[in-house]
Amino acid sequence: MPHRSSAQYRPRPRLLVVDDEAPQQRALCEILVDQGYDVVGCTDPLVALSKLDHATFELLLTDLQMPGMDGIELTRRAQAVAPDMVIVLMTAHGSIGSVVDAMKNGAIDYVQKPFRISGIVPAVERALEVQRLRVNNRRLEAEVSQQVRELVAVNQELDAFAARLAHDLRGPLVNMRSILAMVLQDSDDLHAELLRRGLQSGDLALRMVRDLLDFARLGNQSLTMAPVQLDDVLQVALATVKPQCDGRQIEWAIGPLPTLQGHAGLLQQAFANLLSNAIKYTSAHPVAHIAVTARPLPDGRHAIVFSDDGAGFDPKHADQLFKPFRRLHTADEFVGEGMGLANVRRIVERHGGTVTAQGRLGEGATFTLVLPAPAATA
Repeated sequence: MPHRSSAQYRPRPRLLVVDDEAPQQRALCEILVDQGYDVVGCTDPLVALSKLDHATFELLLTDLQMPGMDGIELTRRAQAVAPDMVIVLMTAHGSIGSVVDAMKNGAIDYVQKPFRISGIVPAVERALEVQRLRVNNRRLEAEVSQQVRELVAVNQELDAFAARLAHDLRGPLVNMRSILAMVLQDSDDLHAELLRRGLQSGDLALRMVRDLLDFARLGNQSLTMAPVQLDDVLQVALATVKPQCDGRQIEWAIGPLPTLQGHAGLLQQAFANLLSNAIKYTSAHPVAHIAVTARPLPDGRHAIVFSDDGAGFDPKHADQLFKPFRRLHTADEFVGEGMGLANVRRIVERHGGTVTAQGRLGEGATFTLVLPAPAATA
């Protein structure tokens, strides 16, 4: 049994032909039917519009010069009724200006009268191809819009769940830690060590809850943007991480940073997370080198670069760095919960920017924040 392609089952395109000259309209309909199209013809533009109200057509082939309603007006009204339909004009008398006006109202092509089969059939085929693309694009746009709405809804639900979970966990953890701290005051040496471990575990859990709550809040809180001097933001962030530098020898290379539109508090949090990472992952070096620099980009944006000569990471897994609770080093090597960089990315993206990471194991890491130009951010 011979194989039939799916194209054999495709419904024939429906064409609506409008021409006030009845003999010419009938002749054209016969030609197009012979070419395999399903054709409906009429001589009155108002009748054509009523047919559009009750049936679907892929293509309207209309004369330009008609009494009562010309092809330009028919094109405009037909497009309002059937936006996916394509329109081809037939003209023997119309000027170039009239054709241009019709195309501004939705026509996509025209043919000169009197026409030949060799001229009209290719024009119809081209127009039907445009119609198929138009329908497919509209369908894809609808699918993408629906998927975006679903993703937004899922993200909102996840943020709400994370915030609720973090909020509900914090109370029991604080109570547990308080109880352990009170018992520790009256404990002997053996039990004191166990209690200290319990307190450390409680502190770790509270940090994870705090980071998770911060991450959830970043998804939906409104940002009030204002001019922010990033030099000041960096100084506040350095003060925040100063306790981590005790007993360490760190050589800092700090360059001047620009002033941008942003949220100072969130940018301080992002800078502090990046500085904290740099301090932590250079802890094995007797002398650590950490740099924070900026450079303008040709498109007006600014790149803020944080680099260190610490433990680095395998570049094959760079995409994992910014995901919540993902870590490329074990807890035995470096303490952490894996939320800092996830928060950095969300903060930068809320500012309309991007963040990327480069590094190699044992050769340090570089994090580049690209922030929009002030006018674009505002």
